[in-house]
Amino acid sequence: MVSKDTLTVNIKYRFFVDKFCNWFQDGKPITHRGIYAYNYKHLKIDKNKNFYIQEGESKAFVKFDDKPFLVQSVEITKENITLTLNDFSAENLDLKRLYFLNNIPYCSVKNNEFEARFSRPALFQISKIIEVKNDDFFIKNERIKLITL
Repeated sequence: MVSKDTLTVNIKYRFFVDKFCNWFQDGKPITHRGIYAYNYKHLKIDKNKNFYIQEGESKAFVKFDDKPFLVQSVEITKENITLTLNDFSAENLDLKRLYFLNNIPYCSVKNNEFEARFSRPALFQISKIIEVKNDDFFIKNERIKLITL
């Protein structure tokens, strides 16, 4: 008898997304901007941290190589740090949700529902405002979390 706690569910992934947020369906790249935008608009995450695209009543599961979003660029003003994401949207960076994992910056996006990895150009842009104080790193007096695995 198998208990509910030990039940293993095999998920069949319909989509794969590489670390640069290039989408693939059945091994073929998705290059149409409308389909790409549709996938992000309907991207969800369940309680088990499985990503899927809601298609009516069905779910098409998505496997991400890294994080679901990519910060493509950073615009810095006195008031805000604005991130441009790979889904063609922009939002302000919440510095409390910024962290570095093995020297790569990540942050929460989309009302803290998802995470994004910074591209190299975005890292270069944000690195201009990072200050070092007593071996800690800060942006606008907010300490940046550093995680090493």
